[in-house]
Amino acid sequence: MMKKLLLIAFLIPLAHFIQAQEEIVKWTFPTGQMGDTIQNGTNTLNLTRTIRASGTSQISMKNGETTFASQATKWDNGMDSKNWNIRFKTTGYEHVQISSKQQSGETNPGPRDFKLQYKISSTGSWADVPGGSITVSNLWNGAISNLDLPAECQNQSDTVVVRWIMTSNTDIFGGTVAATGTSKIDDIVVTGMLITGLRDQKEAKGLNTFPNPSASAFSIEMTRKTSLIEIYNTNGQLAYKIIPENDILTIEKTLPPGLYFIKATQDGKTKTTKHIVK
Repeated sequence: MMKKLLLIAFLIPLAHFIQAQEEIVKWTFPTGQMGDTIQNGTNTLNLTRTIRASGTSQISMKNGETTFASQATKWDNGMDSKNWNIRFKTTGYEHVQISSKQQSGETNPGPRDFKLQYKISSTGSWADVPGGSITVSNLWNGAISNLDLPAECQNQSDTVVVRWIMTSNTDIFGGTVAATGTSKIDDIVVTGMLITGLRDQKEAKGLNTFPNPSASAFSIEMTRKTSLIEIYNTNGQLAYKIIPENDILTIEKTLPPGLYFIKATQDGKTKTTKHIVK
């Protein structure tokens, strides 16, 4: 009985953690049309992001593991240069993870060896993602699942660029990749945990913002008498300050995208909650 209780006590917080992870951007190529190069997630942070193949042929849509997948040829002599790549922002998210599936070949054997790399903004430097080496075959087993992206990729208002780059010119059968060799990629999903969560709201009982995240204007709800509202960015700089006159305060000031800390002075004490502007 005691073991069962301990197991339940462990699983409850774990379940809350899993539920808190949500999609930031994804490509599952559901229709087989070229519009599928645009991500098909619902998170408004990255609505128009596209997938690209660098140094290869143009992308086409082919059968995937479940629906369709993105495919390209001309991977010959592509070691350390030719790659699949995506771009996205992670503003307001921590514990950022990535998943994907790859296949090479069918009748035209494609590249076997890839690794995952990232950089911040177009001017950043490429770095390897730990644990991001991928071996691809004729099956859909060249997969990474919920791989943690480095801390630099968390809560990032600059663009995060991720690429699946060839690390050899070897095809899936041990030969050399030819121009006709094919590579497919499918089910790319980037997830993260919203920095603003239930634990933050509990710490700041009596102080709430909505909608959160917001695109522009948002409101602050105060259930206790509040003498001052201050808004700080992640650098600790004061972005806005006001003395509220009512229990609900609308912030119409245009704030740059990012994470903000809403500080309220109530009955001589301060409370802080977090707010995300997309």
